[in-house]
Amino acid sequence: MFSNTRLLILCLLVSARANETSEPVETISSLRDRMESTTVEKKESFWSTANTLEERQQKIEKIIEVAAPVMVIDMHDMGGWEFDELLEDPFPNYIRALDGKEIVTRGFMMPDIDFEHIQKFHLVRSLYSCCFGAPPQLNEILRVELTNPEGMDYTYNTIEVRGILRVVFEMEDGLVEDLLRLENATYRILDFEDPGAPIDFDAATGFDGVVPSRDSY
Repeated sequence: MFSNTRLLILCLLVSARANETSEPVETISSLRDRMESTTVEKKESFWSTANTLEERQQKIEKIIEVAAPVMVIDMHDMGGWEFDELLEDPFPNYIRALDGKEIVTRGFMMPDIDFEHIQKFHLVRSLYSCCFGAPPQLNEILRVELTNPEGMDYTYNTIEVRGILRVVFEMEDGLVEDLLRLENATYRILDFEDPGAPIDFDAATGFDGVVPSRDSY
């Protein structure tokens, strides 16, 4: 059995060894503070995650309530209502309230016959869904009219457009004209980011034979 003296010496040795191998409390705390201060904040996505028609309507109504000079709107929410062409005025009040407002939205140019100097085109929220899934409804398509008379060349990349939104119900020869139109629009081309495409989808090869290319002209 250990004597009290030997037990005391053993405890002192264990304590000394622990102090040699353990990091000081101040160092641990400092390291934790540095890690917290260098954490990168996750950038909020532009694309709406609203699911139901009610959620999409609520998001638009909140944007209208804020009444910003330029309203940033996802086309997913802007098209979150049922269109009935038999009604004299098919637009819900909150969509009608957007008429004449300056907005910014993002989407993709629908494939057409033109490849260069395009001044008017239709914008859809997801090019992947448009090409490989169900076609968008009339209230989910935005007709864009660019201010620049030179227009723009076709791209499958994401396009951000800014202009004056017009909410119009017109019919010609029994066909409904574009319901949502963006006038005096400017644009900028972004990297490909399609909310409807799979994560591993490669736009550089995935749209071969589906969307226009210079080789087809």
